[in-house]
Amino acid sequence: METPLHPASGLRKARWTDQDLDAMYWDRCQVHALAVTDDEGPPDDLSPEEFAEWDDIDPTAPSAVELHFDLDYIVGRVEHGQWRSVDFWVAPATLTFSSVWDVNGGFRSLCRRMDLDRPVMTREPGKHDSWHLRGSELELSFTAVGWGLVVRRPPVLGRRRLRMAERGGISFDRTPFG
Repeated sequence: METPLHPASGLRKARWTDQDLDAMYWDRCQVHALAVTDDEGPPDDLSPEEFAEWDDIDPTAPSAVELHFDLDYIVGRVEHGQWRSVDFWVAPATLTFSSVWDVNGGFRSLCRRMDLDRPVMTREPGKHDSWHLRGSELELSFTAVGWGLVVRRPPVLGRRRLRMAERGGISFDRTPFG
């Protein structure tokens, strides 16, 4: 059995992939920000012929688009006594889906707190993974080639949501702590 990276919270590691999804704890993680990024396109110094070849992209090929979520990943919960008060082990994390396409869905409100339930992955033989994200103010489905979650700071015990000072502000950094 592996030694936890953060023994107090039980966090086993700071970098998770789609192979770990079933082993991860998910409990309505607060989303602080999201971003959609793409590659920077073709180099500036291409000849017209090279540019034409670069621009001839197969529409069925995976894209270079990435979908990033800056969230408070809830590592676990601690229930106290008969009154069942609850504290949470929470850490700032970056959730990234790579090579994203065929995005459907939307947001109910961008003015209210947004949280994220456990991502649901559907894997069919010979096809790329389909994802479904649902939360209090969002519902998205899409196809992606890769997935990962990086915990950026050690978990802290307390409220379900971290304050900006506790989490180091908004970040899509993919460098794990530890």
